[in-house]
Amino acid sequence: MPDARLGGKIVYKERPMTENLQERLASLGPWYHKIRLPGGQVTPGHDWEPLWENIRKATARADYSGRRVLDIGSMDGMWAFEAEERGAREVFTVDISGACADRLLFAREQRQSRVLPFFNVRVERLTENKASLGEFDIIQHLGVLYHLPDPYVSLSQCRALMRPGGLLALETACVTNVPMSCMVFNGVMPSDSAEGDGNYWWRVYKGAHPQWAPTLSCLLEMLLLAGFVPDMASLSLLDQPATGGVNADAPGTRYQRARVALLARAAERGEITGEVIGKVLAATPGAMTGSGPGSGPKA
Repeated sequence: MPDARLGGKIVYKERPMTENLQERLASLGPWYHKIRLPGGQVTPGHDWEPLWENIRKATARADYSGRRVLDIGSMDGMWAFEAEERGAREVFTVDISGACADRLLFAREQRQSRVLPFFNVRVERLTENKASLGEFDIIQHLGVLYHLPDPYVSLSQCRALMRPGGLLALETACVTNVPMSCMVFNGVMPSDSAEGDGNYWWRVYKGAHPQWAPTLSCLLEMLLLAGFVPDMASLSLLDQPATGGVNADAPGTRYQRARVALLARAAERGEITGEVIGKVLAATPGAMTGSGPGSGPKA
């Protein structure tokens, strides 16, 4: 278990990584996250530091000290462990991926962590597990939204598990050059040979990915409708090519794709008025700038 808590941080005794543990680390791959382990070892995850730092930039405005935190789609658990490091009182994780379970449990063991993992829990059905999970001060919904069959349902499910005034930390792919409120569905690319011929400019990602990309207006309006007030000062955008290969750019696409990270506060009943909605939409980067149905990406 952690040896001490100093200034909201968990402090561990350094332990050398034995050859046997190094073999275990390698055998559990491929890793998704880079997680710091005692002894200076770091799990061999993706080199997506710009993406990770964009999330940290947004979440830096949140106070994790003494909070109950839920981390959705945890994969290897990096964000759950970081919440713990930032002083969270309890951290729960949920995911449906069995492949990442062993990696998360390995990292939890090595870090002597108190993170509590729940497996085979779908984000669209969180409320079915409310009796076990309880309510949360902070829910981390990072890199998950655009993969889901129904992104809006996941936001409303999060709100149902949040205490009033709690924070949602959200990160997702988005489209930044369409002013309207809509979501682009990538669909299924017929063949790799067709990707570069210009006939598939409406695709958002390379290859066949059942993924969405909401416009910024759409994302913020979904948050408002689900009962969240976006913290516009926390909103941080990262151009997709800068992520170093995350969903490599689709050849010929006319969409400008980015990653967006922000905080949103769980609103009190009746708080989200027309005035609040107007202020959020007025502060939305690139929104309401089109000249009509003909605006947006051109073939």
